[in-house]
Amino acid sequence: MNVIQRLICALLALTVSLTILPAEAQSNDPPPRPLDGPVIQRIKDKQTLTIAYDPGKPPFSLLGDDGQPTGYTVDLCRIVASQLVTQLDMGLMDIRWLKTNSRSRFDAIESGEADLECSATSNTLDRQRRVGFSLTTFIQGATFAVRQDADLQKLEELTSKKIAVVRNTTTSKLLKQGVSAGQLQGTLIEVKNMEAAANMLADKEVDAVAGDRLLMFDQLIRSKLGIRFRMLPQDFAPEYYGIMLSRTDPDFRWAVNATLSRTFRTPVIGELFQRWFGSLNQPGQLMEALYFTQAYPE
Repeated sequence: MNVIQRLICALLALTVSLTILPAEAQSNDPPPRPLDGPVIQRIKDKQTLTIAYDPGKPPFSLLGDDGQPTGYTVDLCRIVASQLVTQLDMGLMDIRWLKTNSRSRFDAIESGEADLECSATSNTLDRQRRVGFSLTTFIQGATFAVRQDADLQKLEELTSKKIAVVRNTTTSKLLKQGVSAGQLQGTLIEVKNMEAAANMLADKEVDAVAGDRLLMFDQLIRSKLGIRFRMLPQDFAPEYYGIMLSRTDPDFRWAVNATLSRTFRTPVIGELFQRWFGSLNQPGQLMEALYFTQAYPE
């Protein structure tokens, strides 16, 4: 039995245990009303959940050896999908996968072309004006990568250096703000993806690449740069990842968050973490705190 199957079984067991609690332990809250909303109705009408993903965001979202979407966030979304069938009282629900990128992912959610976006999307206040987000699924810092032989050790040493950054990302926005405020003296070069940034670093066209630490590490090591790079030790900004969804359907957001919260209560979340971030061992204190503080009671 794989990680996803074990987690689904654990969630089912939890549901059963909650239904057989003694009467005195039950809440006096009124019974919940049926879930309803525009996204929920669309899913029911089509009997299909459309999930957007970016195959270029390993280990959060990528294509597996079988050609199917996989990854840490994708696996979480598969769990969400498995529970939606019960939550929405649907006998059958298909999953349709929609390939997106850093720009098209927002349009897919806003237009209703996709119901969920499951990759490595940072939750920001500006983005919340356009789309909604689930509970936080991952936290990491943004930093810089340099060539292994570069004489660069600290952020302050990037003055007058050329820095590649992927356009339409929170990292790009933060660095532009830093340049405008005079906090960063380097020259920003925006590129379409991390592969292009890695190639520029390998060919010495830029001095550094900026991005989310874990995401950037995975993508750089897969590039022609290989292991010929290192990360600067300091992070210049935190990144809070969440599953992106419509901001117009609070019931749908509740359904997604309920499954995530119940998932965070189970030990299987550690197995899921280990599967995709095995080199980091078990979740550190920050991720453990993230899971614990979002594991809400029923």
